[in-house]
Amino acid sequence: MRVEKPMVFIILLYELIFFALSCLLTNKIIKLFWHSTEIITFQLILILGLFFSTYFYLMWKNLYSRNYHYYEKNTFYIVIINIFYSILFILIIVSVLIGIDRSQFFPSQFLYLIMGAISFFVMHGSQFLWIKYLSRLGYFRKNILVIGNPDERFPLNSYFQDIGNTKNYAGMINYKNGEWVWKPNNKQRSQIINDLDNIKGIILKENIGEIILFLGEVIPQDFLLDVANFCQNLSISYYLVPDIKILPKKHPWNKIFPYIPILERFSGNRDSLTNISIKRLLDIIISSISLILFIPLGMLIALAIKIEDGGPIFYITTRIGKNGLPMRFCKFRTMIVEAEKEKQKLLKFNERVDGPLFKMKNDPRITKVGRILRKHSFDEFPQMLNVFLGNMSLIGPRPHLPEEVAEYKDGDYLRLECMPGIVGLPQITGRNTLGFREWVELDLKYRKNWSLTLDFKIMLKTIRIILTPFIGHRYSSF
Repeated sequence: MRVEKPMVFIILLYELIFFALSCLLTNKIIKLFWHSTEIITFQLILILGLFFSTYFYLMWKNLYSRNYHYYEKNTFYIVIINIFYSILFILIIVSVLIGIDRSQFFPSQFLYLIMGAISFFVMHGSQFLWIKYLSRLGYFRKNILVIGNPDERFPLNSYFQDIGNTKNYAGMINYKNGEWVWKPNNKQRSQIINDLDNIKGIILKENIGEIILFLGEVIPQDFLLDVANFCQNLSISYYLVPDIKILPKKHPWNKIFPYIPILERFSGNRDSLTNISIKRLLDIIISSISLILFIPLGMLIALAIKIEDGGPIFYITTRIGKNGLPMRFCKFRTMIVEAEKEKQKLLKFNERVDGPLFKMKNDPRITKVGRILRKHSFDEFPQMLNVFLGNMSLIGPRPHLPEEVAEYKDGDYLRLECMPGIVGLPQITGRNTLGFREWVELDLKYRKNWSLTLDFKIMLKTIRIILTPFIGHRYSSF
Protein backbone atom coordinates (compact mmCIF):
# COMPACT_ATOMS: atom_id res chain seq x y z
CA MET A 1 0.00 0.00 0.00
CA ARG A 2 1.50 3.27 -1.07
CA VAL A 3 0.39 6.90 -1.03
CA GLU A 4 -1.36 7.26 -4.41
CA LYS A 5 -1.42 10.39 -6.55
CA PRO A 6 -4.83 11.62 -5.25
CA MET A 7 -3.56 11.35 -1.68
CA VAL A 8 -0.33 13.17 -2.61
CA PHE A 9 -2.35 16.14 -3.89
CA ILE A 10 -4.40 16.12 -0.69
CA ILE A 11 -1.22 16.01 1.40
CA LEU A 12 0.31 18.80 -0.71
CA LEU A 13 -2.72 21.02 -0.11
CA TYR A 14 -2.78 20.05 3.57
CA GLU A 15 0.91 20.92 4.03
CA LEU A 16 0.60 24.14 2.02
CA ILE A 17 -2.29 25.36 4.20
CA PHE A 18 -0.41 24.51 7.39
CA PHE A 19 2.73 26.19 6.11
CA ALA A 20 0.82 29.31 5.06
CA LEU A 21 -0.87 29.53 8.47
CA SER A 22 2.49 29.17 10.20
CA CYS A 23 3.86 32.01 8.05
CA LEU A 24 0.91 34.25 8.95
CA LEU A 25 1.40 33.46 12.63
CA THR A 26 5.11 34.23 12.31
CA ASN A 27 4.28 37.53 10.62
CA LYS A 28 2.09 38.51 13.60
CA ILE A 29 4.85 37.53 16.05
CA ILE A 30 7.53 39.51 14.19
CA LYS A 31 5.31 42.59 13.96
CA LEU A 32 4.67 42.34 17.68
CA PHE A 33 8.28 41.92 18.81
CA TRP A 34 10.25 43.63 16.01
CA HIS A 35 7.74 46.45 15.43
CA SER A 36 8.25 46.09 11.70
CA THR A 37 5.67 47.21 9.16
CA GLU A 38 7.15 45.63 6.00
CA ILE A 39 7.83 41.96 6.63
CA ILE A 40 6.33 40.14 3.64
CA THR A 41 8.54 40.89 0.64
CA PHE A 42 9.04 39.26 -2.74
CA GLN A 43 12.42 37.94 -1.61
CA LEU A 44 10.87 36.36 1.48
CA ILE A 45 8.08 34.76 -0.57
CA LEU A 46 10.74 33.38 -2.94
CA ILE A 47 12.75 31.92 -0.06
CA LEU A 48 9.70 30.36 1.61
CA GLY A 49 8.54 28.96 -1.73
CA LEU A 50 11.96 27.37 -2.31
CA PHE A 51 11.97 25.99 1.23
CA PHE A 52 8.51 24.42 0.90
CA SER A 53 9.20 23.03 -2.60
CA THR A 54 12.54 21.52 -1.55
CA TYR A 55 11.02 19.93 1.53
CA PHE A 56 8.03 18.47 -0.31
CA TYR A 57 10.25 17.07 -3.07
CA LEU A 58 12.45 15.34 -0.48
CA MET A 59 9.39 13.97 1.31
CA TRP A 60 8.01 12.57 -1.95
CA LYS A 61 11.34 10.98 -2.83
CA ASN A 62 12.15 9.57 0.61
CA LEU A 63 8.73 8.82 2.12
CA TYR A 64 5.52 9.27 0.14
CA SER A 65 6.61 6.94 -2.69
CA ARG A 66 7.27 4.11 -0.22
CA ASN A 67 5.04 1.51 1.42
CA TYR A 68 2.90 2.59 4.37
CA HIS A 69 4.83 0.38 6.84
CA TYR A 70 7.97 2.27 5.84
CA TYR A 71 6.09 5.46 6.73
CA GLU A 72 5.28 4.09 10.17
CA LYS A 73 8.86 3.09 10.87
CA ASN A 74 10.85 6.05 9.52
CA THR A 75 8.59 9.12 9.50
CA PHE A 76 10.22 11.33 12.13
CA TYR A 77 13.79 10.47 11.16
CA ILE A 78 13.08 11.41 7.54
CA VAL A 79 11.23 14.60 8.55
CA ILE A 80 14.23 15.77 10.62
CA ILE A 81 16.72 15.00 7.85
CA ASN A 82 14.58 16.66 5.16
CA ILE A 83 14.03 19.79 7.24
CA PHE A 84 17.78 20.01 7.90
CA TYR A 85 18.64 19.71 4.20
CA SER A 86 15.90 22.15 3.20
CA ILE A 87 17.05 24.81 5.67
CA LEU A 88 20.69 24.21 4.70
CA PHE A 89 19.76 24.66 1.04
CA ILE A 90 17.97 27.94 1.79
CA LEU A 91 20.89 29.25 3.85
CA ILE A 92 23.22 28.51 0.94
CA ILE A 93 20.87 30.33 -1.41
CA VAL A 94 20.66 33.30 0.95
CA SER A 95 24.38 33.46 1.67
CA VAL A 96 25.83 32.78 -1.77
CA LEU A 97 23.47 32.86 -4.73
CA ILE A 98 21.17 35.85 -4.17
CA GLY A 99 21.94 39.25 -2.83
CA ILE A 100 19.86 39.48 0.31
CA ASP A 101 20.82 41.60 3.29
CA ARG A 102 21.71 38.91 5.82
CA SER A 103 21.37 41.39 8.68
CA GLN A 104 17.71 41.69 7.68
CA PHE A 105 17.33 37.96 7.17
CA PHE A 106 18.68 37.04 10.62
CA PRO A 107 17.09 36.61 13.06
CA SER A 108 13.56 37.83 12.30
CA GLN A 109 12.99 36.28 8.87
CA PHE A 110 14.84 33.12 9.85
CA LEU A 111 11.95 32.63 12.27
CA TYR A 112 9.74 31.85 9.24
CA LEU A 113 11.86 28.80 8.51
CA ILE A 114 11.77 27.68 12.14
CA MET A 115 7.98 28.05 12.33
CA GLY A 116 7.67 26.25 9.00
CA ALA A 117 9.74 23.38 10.37
CA ILE A 118 7.49 23.22 13.44
CA SER A 119 4.40 23.12 11.22
CA PHE A 120 5.92 20.20 9.28
CA PHE A 121 6.44 18.30 12.53
CA VAL A 122 2.82 18.91 13.52
CA MET A 123 1.54 17.81 10.10
CA HIS A 124 3.59 14.65 9.90
CA GLY A 125 2.87 13.85 13.50
CA SER A 126 -0.85 13.89 12.73
CA GLN A 127 -0.34 11.79 9.57
CA PHE A 128 1.80 9.33 11.49
CA LEU A 129 -0.81 9.00 14.26
CA TRP A 130 -3.59 8.54 11.68
CA ILE A 131 -1.79 5.69 9.91
CA LYS A 132 -0.95 4.09 13.29
CA TYR A 133 -4.63 4.39 14.20
CA LEU A 134 -5.76 2.68 10.98
CA SER A 135 -3.16 -0.03 11.56
CA ARG A 136 -4.42 -0.62 15.09
CA LEU A 137 -7.94 -1.08 13.72
CA GLY A 138 -6.57 -3.81 11.42
CA TYR A 139 -7.06 -2.13 8.05
CA PHE A 140 -3.58 -3.09 6.83
CA ARG A 141 -3.36 -6.54 8.40
CA LYS A 142 -2.54 -9.30 5.91
CA ASN A 143 -1.33 -12.87 5.85
CA ILE A 144 1.68 -13.03 3.53
CA LEU A 145 2.88 -16.02 1.49
CA VAL A 146 6.19 -16.36 -0.35
CA ILE A 147 6.22 -18.49 -3.51
CA GLY A 148 9.46 -19.33 -5.31
CA ASN A 149 13.14 -19.44 -4.42
CA PRO A 150 14.20 -16.00 -3.16
CA ASP A 151 17.85 -15.08 -3.36
CA GLU A 152 19.61 -15.17 0.00
CA ARG A 153 20.38 -11.47 -0.36
CA PHE A 154 16.73 -10.50 -0.13
CA PRO A 155 16.00 -9.25 3.42
CA LEU A 156 12.86 -11.30 4.02
CA ASN A 157 13.44 -11.36 7.78
CA SER A 158 13.21 -7.57 8.02
CA TYR A 159 10.26 -7.45 5.64
CA PHE A 160 8.21 -9.83 7.77
CA GLN A 161 8.75 -7.88 10.96
CA ASP A 162 5.30 -6.89 12.14
CA ILE A 163 5.27 -3.09 11.97
CA GLY A 164 2.15 -1.59 13.49
CA ASN A 165 -0.02 -4.71 13.27
CA THR A 166 0.31 -5.00 9.48
CA LYS A 167 1.85 -8.37 8.63
CA ASN A 168 1.58 -12.02 9.46
CA TYR A 169 4.01 -14.35 7.69
CA ALA A 170 2.08 -17.52 6.80
CA GLY A 171 4.94 -19.47 5.22
CA MET A 172 6.84 -20.23 2.02
CA ILE A 173 6.33 -22.51 -0.98
CA ASN A 174 9.69 -23.45 -2.56
CA TYR A 175 10.37 -25.20 -5.84
CA LYS A 176 13.03 -27.93 -5.43
CA ASN A 177 13.93 -30.87 -7.66
CA GLY A 178 10.78 -30.43 -9.72
CA GLU A 179 8.48 -30.41 -6.67
CA TRP A 180 6.71 -27.72 -4.68
CA VAL A 181 7.38 -27.82 -0.92
CA TRP A 182 5.07 -26.04 1.54
CA LYS A 183 6.84 -24.72 4.65
CA PRO A 184 4.27 -23.23 7.05
CA ASN A 185 5.41 -20.68 9.61
CA ASN A 186 3.59 -22.42 12.48
CA LYS A 187 6.45 -24.93 12.88
CA GLN A 188 4.48 -27.75 11.32
CA ARG A 189 6.36 -30.20 9.14
CA SER A 190 7.01 -29.32 5.52
CA GLN A 191 4.95 -31.16 2.95
CA ILE A 192 5.24 -31.81 -0.77
CA ILE A 193 2.52 -30.29 -2.94
CA ASN A 194 1.54 -32.11 -6.09
CA ASP A 195 -0.09 -29.47 -8.27
CA LEU A 196 -1.36 -25.92 -8.65
CA ASP A 197 -4.77 -26.75 -7.18
CA ASN A 198 -3.13 -27.64 -3.86
CA ILE A 199 -1.26 -24.33 -3.87
CA LYS A 200 -4.52 -22.49 -4.51
CA GLY A 201 -6.03 -24.45 -1.63
CA ILE A 202 -3.24 -23.27 0.69
CA ILE A 203 -3.81 -19.66 -0.40
CA LEU A 204 -7.49 -19.95 0.48
CA LYS A 205 -7.08 -22.02 3.64
CA GLU A 206 -4.45 -19.70 5.10
CA ASN A 207 -6.52 -16.64 4.10
CA ILE A 208 -3.57 -15.16 2.22
CA GLY A 209 -3.94 -11.46 1.46
CA GLU A 210 -0.59 -10.82 -0.22
CA ILE A 211 1.79 -13.04 -2.20
CA ILE A 212 5.43 -12.40 -3.09
CA LEU A 213 6.27 -14.33 -6.26
CA PHE A 214 10.01 -14.78 -6.86
CA LEU A 215 10.86 -15.49 -10.47
CA GLY A 216 13.54 -17.98 -11.46
CA GLU A 217 14.71 -20.19 -14.31
CA VAL A 218 13.56 -23.40 -12.62
CA ILE A 219 10.02 -22.18 -11.97
CA PRO A 220 7.55 -22.91 -14.79
CA GLN A 221 6.37 -19.67 -16.38
CA ASP A 222 2.86 -20.99 -16.98
CA PHE A 223 2.61 -21.67 -13.24
CA LEU A 224 3.42 -18.05 -12.42
CA LEU A 225 0.85 -16.87 -14.94
CA ASP A 226 -1.81 -19.16 -13.43
CA VAL A 227 -1.08 -17.91 -9.89
CA ALA A 228 -1.20 -14.26 -11.02
CA ASN A 229 -4.56 -14.80 -12.76
CA PHE A 230 -5.88 -16.64 -9.71
CA CYS A 231 -4.89 -13.72 -7.47
CA GLN A 232 -6.43 -11.14 -9.79
CA ASN A 233 -9.70 -13.06 -9.99
CA LEU A 234 -9.92 -13.14 -6.18
CA SER A 235 -8.45 -9.65 -5.67
CA ILE A 236 -5.43 -10.96 -3.73
CA SER A 237 -2.41 -8.64 -3.87
CA TYR A 238 0.90 -9.89 -5.23
CA TYR A 239 4.43 -8.78 -6.13
CA LEU A 240 6.46 -10.21 -9.01
CA VAL A 241 10.12 -10.03 -7.97
CA PRO A 242 12.87 -10.59 -10.59
CA ASP A 243 15.63 -13.18 -10.25
CA ILE A 244 18.91 -11.55 -9.12
CA LYS A 245 20.93 -14.74 -8.78
CA ILE A 246 22.94 -13.83 -11.88
CA LEU A 247 24.24 -10.67 -10.16
CA PRO A 248 27.71 -10.98 -8.57
CA LYS A 249 27.49 -11.97 -4.91
CA LYS A 250 30.34 -9.61 -4.06
CA HIS A 251 27.75 -6.84 -4.34
CA PRO A 252 25.25 -7.80 -1.62
CA TRP A 253 21.69 -6.57 -1.90
CA ASN A 254 21.32 -4.83 1.43
CA LYS A 255 18.24 -2.73 0.76
CA ILE A 256 14.99 -2.96 2.69
CA PHE A 257 11.90 -4.31 0.93
CA PRO A 258 10.56 -1.08 -0.59
CA TYR A 259 13.79 -0.89 -2.62
CA ILE A 260 13.54 -4.44 -3.98
CA PRO A 261 12.93 -4.25 -7.75
CA ILE A 262 9.36 -5.17 -8.67
CA LEU A 263 8.37 -6.25 -12.16
CA GLU A 264 4.64 -6.10 -11.42
CA ARG A 265 2.44 -5.31 -8.47
CA PHE A 266 -1.27 -5.99 -8.25
CA SER A 267 -3.53 -4.65 -5.52
CA GLY A 268 -7.21 -3.89 -5.15
CA ASN A 269 -9.04 -0.84 -3.88
CA ARG A 270 -8.85 -2.25 -0.36
CA ASP A 271 -5.12 -1.41 -0.44
CA SER A 272 -5.74 2.26 -1.16
CA LEU A 273 -4.71 4.47 1.75
CA THR A 274 -6.78 7.27 0.21
CA ASN A 275 -9.96 5.19 0.02
CA ILE A 276 -9.47 3.67 3.47
CA SER A 277 -8.90 7.11 5.01
CA ILE A 278 -12.01 8.57 3.37
CA LYS A 279 -14.11 5.57 4.41
CA ARG A 280 -12.96 5.77 8.03
CA LEU A 281 -13.45 9.56 8.22
CA LEU A 282 -17.00 9.19 6.88
CA ASP A 283 -17.65 6.45 9.45
CA ILE A 284 -16.48 8.72 12.27
CA ILE A 285 -18.44 11.77 11.11
CA ILE A 286 -21.73 10.00 10.28
CA SER A 287 -21.72 7.72 13.34
CA SER A 288 -20.95 10.56 15.78
CA ILE A 289 -23.70 12.79 14.34
CA SER A 290 -26.15 9.87 14.25
CA LEU A 291 -25.46 8.89 17.86
CA ILE A 292 -26.11 12.44 19.04
CA LEU A 293 -29.32 12.84 17.02
CA PHE A 294 -30.60 9.40 18.00
CA ILE A 295 -30.36 9.95 21.77
CA PRO A 296 -34.03 11.04 22.27
CA LEU A 297 -35.44 8.19 20.15
CA GLY A 298 -33.00 5.73 21.70
CA MET A 299 -34.21 6.63 25.17
CA LEU A 300 -37.83 6.04 24.10
CA ILE A 301 -36.93 2.66 22.57
CA ALA A 302 -35.07 1.64 25.73
CA LEU A 303 -38.06 2.63 27.85
CA ALA A 304 -40.48 0.69 25.61
CA ILE A 305 -38.32 -2.48 25.78
CA LYS A 306 -38.07 -2.24 29.55
CA ILE A 307 -41.81 -1.65 30.04
CA GLU A 308 -42.84 -4.58 27.83
CA ASP A 309 -41.15 -7.41 29.74
CA GLY A 310 -38.65 -5.87 32.16
CA GLY A 311 -35.73 -7.65 30.45
CA PRO A 312 -32.39 -6.18 29.34
CA ILE A 313 -32.47 -3.36 26.79
CA PHE A 314 -29.61 -4.60 24.65
CA TYR A 315 -28.76 -7.93 23.08
CA ILE A 316 -24.98 -8.30 23.32
CA THR A 317 -23.16 -11.17 21.69
CA THR A 318 -19.75 -12.11 20.33
CA ARG A 319 -19.24 -11.91 16.57
CA ILE A 320 -16.24 -12.49 14.35
CA GLY A 321 -14.87 -9.22 13.05
CA LYS A 322 -12.05 -8.10 10.79
CA ASN A 323 -9.20 -10.56 10.30
CA GLY A 324 -11.14 -13.20 12.24
CA LEU A 325 -10.88 -11.44 15.60
CA PRO A 326 -13.83 -11.64 18.05
CA MET A 327 -15.74 -8.45 18.81
CA ARG A 328 -18.61 -7.37 21.02
CA PHE A 329 -21.80 -6.83 19.01
CA CYS A 330 -24.77 -4.85 20.30
CA LYS A 331 -28.41 -4.50 19.19
CA PHE A 332 -31.64 -3.41 20.80
CA ARG A 333 -33.24 -6.58 22.13
CA THR A 334 -36.17 -7.60 19.90
CA MET A 335 -36.83 -11.11 21.28
CA ILE A 336 -37.92 -12.57 24.59
CA VAL A 337 -35.26 -13.08 27.26
CA GLU A 338 -35.13 -16.87 26.80
CA ALA A 339 -34.93 -16.65 22.99
CA GLU A 340 -31.87 -18.89 22.60
CA LYS A 341 -33.43 -21.69 24.64
CA GLU A 342 -36.68 -21.45 22.71
CA LYS A 343 -34.76 -21.60 19.43
CA GLN A 344 -34.01 -25.31 19.95
CA LYS A 345 -37.74 -26.04 19.94
CA LEU A 346 -38.25 -24.15 16.69
CA LEU A 347 -35.38 -25.53 14.60
CA LYS A 348 -37.77 -27.77 12.65
CA PHE A 349 -39.48 -24.62 11.35
CA ASN A 350 -36.25 -23.12 10.01
CA GLU A 351 -36.93 -21.76 6.51
CA ARG A 352 -33.24 -21.69 5.60
CA VAL A 353 -32.08 -25.14 4.64
CA ASP A 354 -28.37 -24.35 4.13
CA GLY A 355 -25.94 -23.15 6.74
CA PRO A 356 -26.44 -22.24 10.39
CA LEU A 357 -28.66 -19.19 9.84
CA PHE A 358 -32.12 -19.47 11.41
CA LYS A 359 -35.09 -17.74 9.85
CA MET A 360 -38.77 -18.33 10.62
CA LYS A 361 -41.76 -16.37 9.44
CA ASN A 362 -43.80 -14.99 12.36
CA ASP A 363 -41.14 -16.08 14.85
CA PRO A 364 -43.02 -16.27 18.21
CA ARG A 365 -39.93 -15.17 20.12
CA ILE A 366 -40.08 -11.63 18.70
CA THR A 367 -41.69 -9.12 21.05
CA LYS A 368 -44.25 -6.48 20.05
CA VAL A 369 -41.69 -3.69 20.37
CA GLY A 370 -39.19 -5.89 18.55
CA ARG A 371 -41.43 -6.23 15.50
CA ILE A 372 -41.64 -2.46 15.17
CA LEU A 373 -37.88 -2.07 15.61
CA ARG A 374 -37.10 -4.75 13.04
CA LYS A 375 -39.55 -3.34 10.52
CA HIS A 376 -37.70 -0.02 10.50
CA SER A 377 -34.21 -1.49 11.28
CA PHE A 378 -34.01 0.59 14.49
CA ASP A 379 -32.73 -2.46 16.38
CA GLU A 380 -29.39 -2.14 14.56
CA PHE A 381 -28.75 1.44 15.63
CA PRO A 382 -26.58 0.72 18.71
CA GLN A 383 -23.98 -0.61 16.25
CA MET A 384 -23.26 3.03 15.43
CA LEU A 385 -21.17 2.91 18.60
CA ASN A 386 -19.19 0.02 17.11
CA VAL A 387 -18.69 2.12 13.99
CA PHE A 388 -17.51 5.11 16.01
CA LEU A 389 -15.07 2.95 18.00
CA GLY A 390 -13.67 1.47 14.80
CA ASN A 391 -14.45 -2.27 14.96
CA MET A 392 -17.27 -1.87 12.43
CA SER A 393 -18.04 0.31 9.41
CA LEU A 394 -21.30 1.74 8.11
CA ILE A 395 -21.02 -0.43 4.98
CA GLY A 396 -19.52 -3.91 4.91
CA PRO A 397 -20.25 -7.61 5.41
CA ARG A 398 -22.33 -8.31 8.49
CA PRO A 399 -20.23 -9.90 11.26
CA HIS A 400 -21.12 -13.58 11.63
CA LEU A 401 -21.47 -15.65 14.77
CA PRO A 402 -18.61 -18.08 15.58
CA GLU A 403 -20.82 -21.06 14.66
CA GLU A 404 -21.56 -19.43 11.30
CA VAL A 405 -17.85 -18.88 10.62
CA ALA A 406 -17.29 -22.55 11.46
CA GLU A 407 -19.41 -23.37 8.39
CA TYR A 408 -17.11 -21.45 6.03
CA LYS A 409 -15.39 -23.08 3.10
CA ASP A 410 -11.72 -22.18 2.63
CA GLY A 411 -12.40 -19.30 0.24
CA ASP A 412 -15.08 -17.82 2.48
CA TYR A 413 -12.50 -16.57 4.98
CA LEU A 414 -11.55 -13.87 2.47
CA ARG A 415 -14.68 -11.94 3.54
CA LEU A 416 -13.02 -11.44 6.94
CA GLU A 417 -10.49 -9.12 5.27
CA CYS A 418 -13.25 -6.50 5.13
CA MET A 419 -14.23 -4.35 8.07
CA PRO A 420 -17.66 -5.68 9.13
CA GLY A 421 -20.53 -3.31 8.56
CA ILE A 422 -24.05 -2.49 9.64
CA VAL A 423 -25.38 -3.10 6.14
CA GLY A 424 -23.96 -4.88 3.08
CA LEU A 425 -25.01 -6.32 -0.24
CA PRO A 426 -27.14 -9.16 1.27
CA GLN A 427 -29.20 -6.67 3.32
CA ILE A 428 -30.22 -4.67 0.24
CA THR A 429 -30.60 -7.73 -1.99
CA GLY A 430 -33.02 -9.78 0.08
CA ARG A 431 -31.87 -10.45 3.63
CA ASN A 432 -35.04 -12.35 4.53
CA THR A 433 -34.93 -14.73 1.56
CA LEU A 434 -31.22 -15.42 1.00
CA GLY A 435 -29.62 -18.69 1.99
CA PHE A 436 -26.35 -18.81 3.89
CA ARG A 437 -24.36 -19.66 0.75
CA GLU A 438 -25.92 -16.78 -1.20
CA TRP A 439 -25.22 -14.45 1.71
CA VAL A 440 -21.52 -15.35 1.79
CA GLU A 441 -21.16 -15.13 -2.00
CA LEU A 442 -22.56 -11.59 -1.97
CA ASP A 443 -20.11 -10.61 0.75
CA LEU A 444 -17.23 -12.04 -1.31
CA LYS A 445 -18.51 -10.08 -4.30
CA TYR A 446 -18.47 -6.93 -2.17
CA ARG A 447 -14.89 -7.65 -1.07
CA LYS A 448 -13.68 -8.15 -4.62
CA ASN A 449 -15.41 -5.08 -6.08
CA TRP A 450 -15.19 -2.73 -3.11
CA SER A 451 -14.99 0.98 -3.83
CA LEU A 452 -16.29 4.17 -2.28
CA THR A 453 -18.80 4.35 -5.13
CA LEU A 454 -20.18 0.91 -4.25
CA ASP A 455 -20.48 1.95 -0.58
CA PHE A 456 -22.35 5.07 -1.65
CA LYS A 457 -24.80 3.03 -3.78
CA ILE A 458 -25.44 0.61 -0.90
CA MET A 459 -26.02 3.52 1.47
CA LEU A 460 -28.53 5.17 -0.87
CA LYS A 461 -30.45 1.93 -1.36
CA THR A 462 -30.44 1.33 2.41
CA ILE A 463 -31.92 4.80 3.01
CA ARG A 464 -34.59 4.07 0.41
CA ILE A 465 -35.50 0.76 2.09
CA ILE A 466 -35.72 2.42 5.51
CA LEU A 467 -37.85 5.32 4.24
CA THR A 468 -40.24 3.20 2.14
CA PRO A 469 -42.58 2.32 5.07
CA PHE A 470 -42.88 6.02 5.92
CA ILE A 471 -43.14 7.77 2.53
CA GLY A 472 -44.19 4.92 0.22
CA HIS A 473 -42.67 3.50 -2.95
CA ARG A 474 -43.67 6.46 -5.04
CA TYR A 475 -41.33 8.90 -3.27
CA SER A 476 -38.50 6.56 -2.28
CA SER A 477 -37.17 5.55 -5.66
CA PHE A 478 -34.12 7.81 -5.72
